[in-house]
Amino acid sequence: MTRTTSAVARALERIGRLDPALHAFIELWPDEALAREREAVARRLPLGGLPFAVKGPSGIRSFAARRLIAAGGSPVGATSVPGPGTHWQTWGQGAHGRTVNPWRADRTPGGSSAGSAVAVATGMAELATGSDGAGSVRIPAAWCGVFGLKTTNGLLPSPDRSGLASAGVLARSAAAAEPYLREVVAGGGPDA
Repeated sequence: MTRTTSAVARALERIGRLDPALHAFIELWPDEALAREREAVARRLPLGGLPFAVKGPSGIRSFAARRLIAAGGSPVGATSVPGPGTHWQTWGQGAHGRTVNPWRADRTPGGSSAGSAVAVATGMAELATGSDGAGSVRIPAAWCGVFGLKTTNGLLPSPDRSGLASAGVLARSAAAAEPYLREVVAGGGPDA
């Protein structure tokens, strides 16, 4: 009998192999992600341990992340965002340097959800949360060749304190974003 590697273990292996050159992540949570995956599978939760990334260090507390976790998703880490005082830059600052476009390292991945787009484009996460006030999901999605969706303003609680940004998702395709749409968007808005 062969033992298959879990989805979270595969995501963590890819992160370990690819992220030193791409700088998509600022924090990783391997032990917590694997534990959440085991629990989700044991409890037969809808997402069954789906590995996902959250935008920035506070992303784990977002409405979207909380909904994905409740449905059995396993956050693997926090992705890069522009550094302090650089809100309009089109790249992120990962744990070890500037986040680079996965297809051409001399190009930017877009911002401010740069790390989320890079993580999804390279398979380091199956989907990632983002936030978008002026293209911060849509631009990195386009520049990294992935699907990006900004939800309608006011549909979900704002992921930032300003209230100007809307929650968003990045995934390899519209079909791959379905768990987010089902569990976060269709699952209920601000009053859920």
